[in-house]
Amino acid sequence: VNVKKAKKLYENHVQPITPLDNNYYCLLDKNTVEWQTSLMKKYCIDGLIYYHYYFCGDLLLEKPAENLLKWKDIDQPFFFCWANHSWYRSWNGTKELLKQQTYGGQEDWEKHFQYLIKFFSDSRYIKVNNRPIFVIYNPDFIEKNDMVEFLNRRCIDYGFDGVYIVETISDIHKFVNHSNDNPKLKSEYFFREPSLALSLLNDKRSFGEKVKRKLKRHFVKVFKNIKPDIFDADDLYTIMLKNESVYCNCIRGAFFSWDNTPRHANRGYVINEVSKEKFFEYMNSIKETDMLFINAWNEWCEGMILEPTINNKYKYLEWIKEWSETNG
Repeated sequence: VNVKKAKKLYENHVQPITPLDNNYYCLLDKNTVEWQTSLMKKYCIDGLIYYHYYFCGDLLLEKPAENLLKWKDIDQPFFFCWANHSWYRSWNGTKELLKQQTYGGQEDWEKHFQYLIKFFSDSRYIKVNNRPIFVIYNPDFIEKNDMVEFLNRRCIDYGFDGVYIVETISDIHKFVNHSNDNPKLKSEYFFREPSLALSLLNDKRSFGEKVKRKLKRHFVKVFKNIKPDIFDADDLYTIMLKNESVYCNCIRGAFFSWDNTPRHANRGYVINEVSKEKFFEYMNSIKETDMLFINAWNEWCEGMILEPTINNKYKYLEWIKEWSETNG
């Protein structure tokens, strides 16, 4: 709904973003999932990451993944990112709590595991060295280490060699101050882009620039004609290329553009699309790494879309395919 009613907020603003052939699909339709699977394979995408919304026993938006589990004839490799954040009504400028995230204890973790093991045991669920990948969106919660140890032990009980935990880092300060105090199980770290690059960019701003941005965020709620912040993706990719010491030994991320104004109007921000040359330069710099998480397949309300649009057609997918086939 928000994608369709999005408005241009400044000259040359590409809104609304429209799917190619007006393909406003339903994720509960098997034909849609078959189409997505065929598309990702044709363009050298190795798997899809499903957001897993689980609130201490309560599930939200669970049907697409559950349907995939049921549709064994669809050969789509996948794994979960547990989006373990509370839900807020923030798109209208407020912050009304809709669903609180809590973590419980071992009884709750066992219930969660019994739900997950159905997916972990599926042959299409992606594993690393016989360990199912499980990404944690927000790793900063008190119960994390004990919960991860529990999941690891239970995975071993079911014939795996443990669980492959990947912690998401979206803010450089949270990574610098992050300490993995669990000596029994080491997590991998995934740097989510463009969030991490934006946090590095913000560190370079002067005190005056930071104050100016805070004031703008305040006034934008009142004056609806204020232009949203606009960033250049090539500049962010340059930051991603130049901060190797920060990114060292972590799972890298990539993106092509960003525009969350369909959801937040002028309170949102825009990242103009990366150039093909800069994207290829970045890909060449990380070609020896095992994994790359691309943000995103179909985040239509945030303007991060690999699926074909009227404006771009299959452009981003074609870039990925060209680079992948050139580099084996």
